[in-house]
Amino acid sequence: MPTPYTQLLSGTQELVSTLACFASAGEIKARTPLMQNGAGLMVEWDGTPGKAVYLTISDINTATKNRAQVYKCGVFNIDEINWPDTADTFEKKVSAFVGSGISVQPLGQ
Repeated sequence: MPTPYTQLLSGTQELVSTLACFASAGEIKARTPLMQNGAGLMVEWDGTPGKAVYLTISDINTATKNRAQVYKCGVFNIDEINWPDTADTFEKKVSAFVGSGISVQPLGQ
């Protein structure tokens, strides 16, 4: 029987959020990995290992909203993240947030 909710967390680490400033790039979906661009603004992660630093909490339209709360710390269910197409292996997904306060892993591991 499927669960009637999204099981976003996959560990016991405390969730922490912070305010982030975004480059104007249109709609970013909830649970999307983020990285900094050259101007220090948040954009969708490009797939480079260790460059993802935050995770969006909700959908953000960066054309109309340039600041929003994001997750900066926690252990998240790897299957519930809105990964880019370039994150096409387990290893790429696990290495996305290396060096940040965010980790991803499957449920129960």
